[in-house]
Amino acid sequence: MDNLYSHKFIIFGGDGINALGIVRSLGEMGIQSNVIRLTPSEHIPPIETSKYVTNVWYAKNPEEVLTILLENFSNEIEKPILFFTDELHTEVYDKHYDQLKEKFISYNAGHSGELIKLLNKAYQCQLAEECGIKVPKYEIVNKGDLPKNVPYPIITKTITSNEGRWKQDMIVCQTPEELQEAYKNIAADRLQIEEYIDSTNEVDLKGFSIGGGEQIFFTHLKRWHYKDSSKGHFMYFEPCIDEEFKARITQLIQKANYSGIFDAEFIQDKQGNLYFLEVNWRTGMYNYNHTYEGINLPYLWAKSTIEGNINTQDIQVKNINYTALCELTSFGDALRHPKKILNWIREIRTADVLYYYNKKDKYPCFVTWSKFFLRKIRNVLRKVLRHA
Repeated sequence: MDNLYSHKFIIFGGDGINALGIVRSLGEMGIQSNVIRLTPSEHIPPIETSKYVTNVWYAKNPEEVLTILLENFSNEIEKPILFFTDELHTEVYDKHYDQLKEKFISYNAGHSGELIKLLNKAYQCQLAEECGIKVPKYEIVNKGDLPKNVPYPIITKTITSNEGRWKQDMIVCQTPEELQEAYKNIAADRLQIEEYIDSTNEVDLKGFSIGGGEQIFFTHLKRWHYKDSSKGHFMYFEPCIDEEFKARITQLIQKANYSGIFDAEFIQDKQGNLYFLEVNWRTGMYNYNHTYEGINLPYLWAKSTIEGNINTQDIQVKNINYTALCELTSFGDALRHPKKILNWIREIRTADVLYYYNKKDKYPCFVTWSKFFLRKIRNVLRKVLRHA
């Protein structure tokens, strides 16, 4: 049988806590990672400082990431295993999937261009509806046009995350007049206008699939009460016992013919109804916590793909509820509202999982915080000098 540890593991174009979570999960299984990423930025944590990273290559653009991959890994005896952490690099690779599938193991939907097709939010909504999943009313329009069939309030969304300014183009509008005003600040030429759901929390369910959805394994379910200040910044994780919910997502993954790690996102209204948002056809940002619950996503997907089977008896899932916290994001909020500093301290002391600090791999956290404060100091100095 093929030996998983004879393969090389590669983070394709990624950084941040998404990629950091992957290398830490793999590292705890004794696997070192290689990283091909864009030129370093002060705004993202340096994945290359993790003790679980062996080599790092820097690229000027996503296309050069692919060039570096081919120059360094295209002649391996055992196929290297790739992990995508964003849609931009997913798209670059997927364009050439049919030519590269004999050399690499990667997330895929069967043929070149199929993952790119799945990045389209309207197409995702269509698939979700076919699987009996509730979807907010939506309509595709050119920038400047008003929707004809979607009731207000609405929210504007780019059709894929690679268009316009992605989240900056996401604006809630109560009236047609507000939408026309919002268009002045939107970069994308075409948009998905979607019914705005007055929600209480977001619900997220990750998993991994092999054989185009022939076998699927789900993680714990995440609930994020982002509008409830009493819940703080905690993300709450619990075993997913809703078999019908999982069955509908399974059907969606099968319709997509998808193999890889995925991240299905929903929003919940005040009546408890779940509405589909999107599926990320890649490893989601908050992934490391699932290793805490016994589901090491990158390791299990790679192992199952190579073996051609998900051996559920070997997966020791903990039947627990727990919390996770992105400590840097919550600290940024505390800086804007100083009264929350003590609450932030309580949060990091009580959270079961933190995404930057890791007692087994401390240096990335130290470097991240150092860069964070240096950036704040530079911003203050710029303001002082500007007014001097």
